[in-house]
Amino acid sequence: MFDDRELIFTAETTPDLSMDLESSVNKIIPLVGLADAVNITDSPNCKTKLSSILVAAEIKKKGLDVILQLTGRDRNRIAIESEIIGAASIDINKVLCLTGDQPGENGPKAVNEFNGASLIELIDTLNSGKITDGTQIASPKEIYAGAADDLYTHQSKPEAIGSLMSKINSGAKFVQTQYCFDIDIIKFYSDLLLNNGKDDSWKVLVGMGPLKSAKQADWMRKNLWGINISDEIVERLDKSEDPISEGEKICVELIHQIKDLPGIDGVHLMGPNCESQSANIIKALT
Repeated sequence: MFDDRELIFTAETTPDLSMDLESSVNKIIPLVGLADAVNITDSPNCKTKLSSILVAAEIKKKGLDVILQLTGRDRNRIAIESEIIGAASIDINKVLCLTGDQPGENGPKAVNEFNGASLIELIDTLNSGKITDGTQIASPKEIYAGAADDLYTHQSKPEAIGSLMSKINSGAKFVQTQYCFDIDIIKFYSDLLLNNGKDDSWKVLVGMGPLKSAKQADWMRKNLWGINISDEIVERLDKSEDPISEGEKICVELIHQIKDLPGIDGVHLMGPNCESQSANIIKALT
């Protein structure tokens, strides 16, 4: 994933609420040989799912690289250090560091000893060969921390680039953003990154997704943090006789426009149960 290449493609999968491990793992089969890596989400929306590290381990066996998403919401320091060390021991060495969706008033108790930024700092400590109390780790391996970002935040909060660059300076090696289907916003982001020292030592992947219907797109933009989908795209999906194919086409068209933008290294394709659609998009572009 960190080799020089024309465009990086990552996708996403969410484990099922099931004790059938194979069913969660097999969802990614269409992506094998196409995607550079697949993100394994970490109980998104505060909903219990099958263990992400267990699913990640089995996906690695299928020949597809893995990015383990890890939130600070559910685990204390001991559990998080153990999780990351365990992942590295089976060569899962890429971790997207997230604060995590927060539970509602009557939801489960959140721990929040770490947020996305401090998880990146923790991985930098682990990469020095020790845990936070200074104890040495036997047979240490390098771990690549990733940061999340939202292109639209940079429009309304000029100081947001400082937060992102702080994560890069703390050791983040890749960035995956929230959804963006607006070419002008992506161009603005590209210029912003270059003006703040973007180079090849860290990779930036813009988030997109194969939307399946106008109803889904409208619900996502109204209910999920950091997701902006224009009225134009919702209308286009609504008018299409085949909205699933239209959703794929929207992504392909936009990726063609951004693939040569300096500072943008790839695309992160995400969304519920979108593994096969993401594979179709990558096929159309490679």
